[in-house]
Amino acid sequence: MNRTKFFLSKQSWIWPYIGSLLIYVVISFLSEGGFNLKTLFLNMTLATFAFLLGVSEMLVITSGDGAIDMSVPYTVTLCAYISAAWLREGSVLAGILLIIAICVAVGLLNGVINVYFQVPAMIGTLAVGYILYTVVLEYSSNATVQPAPALTRFARIQVGGFSMLTVICIVFAVFMYFVMYRTKFGKELHATGQGHHIAYLAGINVRAILIPVFIASSLIAGATGILLGAYMNGSFQSMGDAYQMPAIAAALVGGTLVSGGKSSVIGTFGGVVMLTLLGTLITITRLSAGWRDIIQGAVIVLILAAAADPTAKRS
Repeated sequence: MNRTKFFLSKQSWIWPYIGSLLIYVVISFLSEGGFNLKTLFLNMTLATFAFLLGVSEMLVITSGDGAIDMSVPYTVTLCAYISAAWLREGSVLAGILLIIAICVAVGLLNGVINVYFQVPAMIGTLAVGYILYTVVLEYSSNATVQPAPALTRFARIQVGGFSMLTVICIVFAVFMYFVMYRTKFGKELHATGQGHHIAYLAGINVRAILIPVFIASSLIAGATGILLGAYMNGSFQSMGDAYQMPAIAAALVGGTLVSGGKSSVIGTFGGVVMLTLLGTLITITRLSAGWRDIIQGAVIVLILAAAADPTAKRS
């Protein structure tokens, strides 16, 4: 029994999948359709955006020092607006280059504030986020909100029961797994997360790790904004806000250590699916918004407690 518990604590990514399975079973019993794969596929589609942003946050959190990228929802919203105006026939290439340039600039600013000005990432990225929100308010007053029809059709393509968005997530998850656990950058990122000073003494260029992480986070957020705007067939000023906390929660529930140095791509995917299924379950039961937050918080705490390392020392 102790050996099993020890194994599960080391493989913390398993717990979100166990939670997802249990919640899916409860949903199937409560819903009229019973065990319906369409329900699971729909929830996986809805989990797409939180997963992409979960990976974005996972990168930053893994870098250590309690870092979290709070500018993510504002980057999502701004890029959704820009994609609606620019990703159209005749200006697609210019639109893509513009979005990439904006995301790189945002990530670079976040990285410089954190690395060179020594401002904690949570504070620095939040300040950048407020700047982006001001830009969104000014830009959105006369902006095109509906994306090109071709972009909307792409976001709603079905492939063997799976949506194109789910396929994109799976491909992206495989790519990020390779980056995080099979490349020199990924290994140095995990080493940096275990202690910046220690990593520096070990010969790792910490600055060359941290700044690309913030840039990658912004690029992922920008891509998410494009897909989210296309899927929802429109943009609005607070569209990224609903995904900030689920993205962070999914990364942590999936096995990423809040202190840094440990990540889990597969666990993050399980985390977003579990949280999305939980939201569906709460909707079916018609509970109030207050109960929804309480239940979601309780489930997150239980998963984190179950995944805790029993060998960890507590002072």
